[in-house]
Amino acid sequence: MNFTVGQRWLSSQQPELGLGIVADVQLRQVTIYFPVTQEDKHYSIDSSPLIRLLLEKGDIGLDVDKQEFCVLDTMDTNGLIQYLVEYTHNNESVVLTETQLSHLTQINQPEDRLFTLQLDKYNWFDARREAFDARFTHQQSPLLGLSGARVSLIEHQIHIANQVGNRFAPRVLLADEVGLGKTIEAAMIIQKQRLSGRATRILIIVPETLIHQWLVEMHRRVNVPCAVFDASRVEALLEDGMNPFDAEQIVLISIDTLVTEPKINAWALASSWDLMVVDEAHHLHWSNETVSDEYALVEGLTQITPGVLLLTATPDQLGHESHFARLRLLDPARFTDFATYEAEQAQYKVLAELTDALLDEQSTMSLVAELAETEATISNELQTHVASIYTDIDVEYLATTSHQSMINHLIDRHGTGRMFFRNTRQSIAGLNERILHAYPLALPEEWQTLDCPRSHTCFIHELPALHSSWLYDDPRVDWLLEYLEDTTNKTLLICRSQRTVLQLAEFIKKLTGQHLPVFHENMSIIERDRAAHYFSDPENSAPLLLCSEIGSEGRNFQFAQHLILFDLPAHPDLLEQRIGRLDRIGQSQTVNIHVPYVEHTGQATLFKLYHEGLNSFNQTCAIGAKVFATLDHKIQSALAEPTEINDVIIQAAALASQFNEERQQGRDKLLEISASGKGTIESLVDALNAPELAHSVESFMHLICDALGIAHIVNDAHSFILQPTDQLAHAIPSLPDEGLTITYRRDVATAREELSFISWDHPLIHEAIDIITSEVNGKASLSFMSNTALPAGAFFVECLYILQANTDNTTGFNPYLPQTPVLIQLDSQGNSMNNVSVELTKVDRKLSQKLVPALAKPIKLVLAKAEALAQERVASVKEAAHEFIHTQLGAEITRLTELQKVNPSISDIEIAHMQSTLEQAQTRIQEATLYLDAIRVVINNPKK
Repeated sequence: MNFTVGQRWLSSQQPELGLGIVADVQLRQVTIYFPVTQEDKHYSIDSSPLIRLLLEKGDIGLDVDKQEFCVLDTMDTNGLIQYLVEYTHNNESVVLTETQLSHLTQINQPEDRLFTLQLDKYNWFDARREAFDARFTHQQSPLLGLSGARVSLIEHQIHIANQVGNRFAPRVLLADEVGLGKTIEAAMIIQKQRLSGRATRILIIVPETLIHQWLVEMHRRVNVPCAVFDASRVEALLEDGMNPFDAEQIVLISIDTLVTEPKINAWALASSWDLMVVDEAHHLHWSNETVSDEYALVEGLTQITPGVLLLTATPDQLGHESHFARLRLLDPARFTDFATYEAEQAQYKVLAELTDALLDEQSTMSLVAELAETEATISNELQTHVASIYTDIDVEYLATTSHQSMINHLIDRHGTGRMFFRNTRQSIAGLNERILHAYPLALPEEWQTLDCPRSHTCFIHELPALHSSWLYDDPRVDWLLEYLEDTTNKTLLICRSQRTVLQLAEFIKKLTGQHLPVFHENMSIIERDRAAHYFSDPENSAPLLLCSEIGSEGRNFQFAQHLILFDLPAHPDLLEQRIGRLDRIGQSQTVNIHVPYVEHTGQATLFKLYHEGLNSFNQTCAIGAKVFATLDHKIQSALAEPTEINDVIIQAAALASQFNEERQQGRDKLLEISASGKGTIESLVDALNAPELAHSVESFMHLICDALGIAHIVNDAHSFILQPTDQLAHAIPSLPDEGLTITYRRDVATAREELSFISWDHPLIHEAIDIITSEVNGKASLSFMSNTALPAGAFFVECLYILQANTDNTTGFNPYLPQTPVLIQLDSQGNSMNNVSVELTKVDRKLSQKLVPALAKPIKLVLAKAEALAQERVASVKEAAHEFIHTQLGAEITRLTELQKVNPSISDIEIAHMQSTLEQAQTRIQEATLYLDAIRVVINNPKK
């Protein structure tokens, strides 16, 4: 090596030192000063890890002032290089001495790193290739956003998450009955939208009581962190002089905060969102006469947010008008008039009957078709029937389509089918049995002379006259004390008011010394969570949690099997919400419902209505609200005069039977078929369940750990420990300093909360891939192979090219052409080699310094041929991408355009957005550029 003071050199072993300057040259030693670290390094002239930085014509560089230039020519002046350069910001041409180059300059191009001997370990090439391959495969996989959910794979949840998550700007109402997993569905939709690049800024609005539950569920279920906003957090962020909501990507806030703090609401409206989620949306009240503050607030946000998810288990709780109000939030152009909406509901009976006929014929004909090894198609008779109802359906399509395809087509035509998903407990198999335990208790003498209307005795213990005495007279209190003496089962007690909860807890503590946890609306979130955790902990002896009505919304207590309804709510949907705290997916045993009630009171009347009229305790009652609305005056009369109750019960039972039948004949039957995913989702669920999925993740993690310096330690049969080592060069946010205990199996992850579930969706995988693909490690490497059939010194070259499409979103991800790896393998004569895999060994550094210069000329010839071959392959990649987007978007645009003629819920905006997306995607694919990411030269060194 020839050194001259002022020359610029890099350390191949310590590239982080930046670009050094030769400060002194002795006979056998050279001193390099590194301005970045402000230190001198001494190296042996004969054997140093130094690389001379020599820019060539056309190279781009930076000067010491960080101004970018392009090299026009080079001149050697007594060992120092002078560059004729042109600055890119003003096109000025000047001469720069190499001493004026930026100290931060590094060699990043693979060819430059190879020929300047800035070589990495040979296995880093494999790490880069595997990382790009893994990212590309997963970004195009239908499992994206679903594979990492820590949930049991329940078909209707996966179907809804997949359907909605794949849409651009989805606007839907998730209305599964209580306990069927709406929060899980919403979490998976959010994850799928995030990872696909369709939504980056997300606003989640929930009741104050559910803030912590959503925070935990988002982290626990899908590894998505949320920033919780309250008034103090907003005020703190305002000090930075920016919109507080712009500081975070995913914001979780209570609707109470937004309503009570107009300034915060204004900041939320001034920010921009891709997706908004609103839980417990039945609290948004609207009518032609009045609009609640909550509804007005959410309506304002829906007008500026492309994607909207509304969640409610009781969409009809306040009647059809209330349900219409929520659909109006999703598509105000479609749902403008309540009377028109009501008229449309009557049309669904015909559609439901036709769907039943298709399902019946499908089950009959499928076996025949299977035996004949043909595909079952619709019979001529049924084709004629369909054509008579829907004259616009193509006759040829009718003759060739399957029963399931026709059912899907009819559901597409269904007015709210694309924006309204509702599964019922009746349609979901495998849910648990409910058992009612009723305890009629005698009316105390002290209450028989009360001077109050009988209807007020629905909640007799809340009467002002009994505030201080009811605990001593109410037989339900004695019953509860006896229950506590005889049980160790975890039991949830729900009653209407906070005052009742606190009085009961204090009374029980006074008589028994037992301190029972309480849960009510005036507790802070932390206090509620502490109470719920204390109750759920099997190590604690608390058998009972006393809950006000607030406990019947959102919270999950499926670890308990006993529910005490200390009083019965006046609305059947509230009763269903209470029972749904225990009777839900995840409940493993029979749900025991205990109802102590005092005879000759309004509570006794309500019990008979719910039990004998609606059968609400033994099974889910989805039509209770409609029955109560129909019989409202008669129910009020029965509460006032108990002699009328038997007639009301008979009428209620008859109406319940009628309304349930209408549900199955009309809209709800179609919604169940649409929302269940039966016949369409099974293959996706099988893929998520496949053992190969977990094996592929585990195999990739071994490669990541080896490359990055992470210890992968066996913990037990199904779990491992990831431990940072001293070789870990990069901080990984998802890997704590103390390590992480993980599993790759979903069934283990759902059973063991302490384990992290590592999947292709997990942030640890994404962070590791980003590190590997963004660093220079592996861009150039040299290795030996041993093949006695080839002469010593024969070599082949591996080139990893990346096809990169531009994108407008902040994720840098184009869903129709993600970063596409193209591997080219050529022998020393430039002949293509496909998927060559040989055992490799490392090359000594001193030997590599001799081999690379000796083979430089033939390697450069091979690289030129590799570039040409890569460009040829890219043409087919782009063509496949064009076909893909036409399959995904072109066909969907055609389908929606045709369906819009008969289904007004499909908006012009949605079609226009998809058309714009298609055109942009085509342009992005056409303009995609190819660059060389990494080179590995493999030289034959046969063992003797």
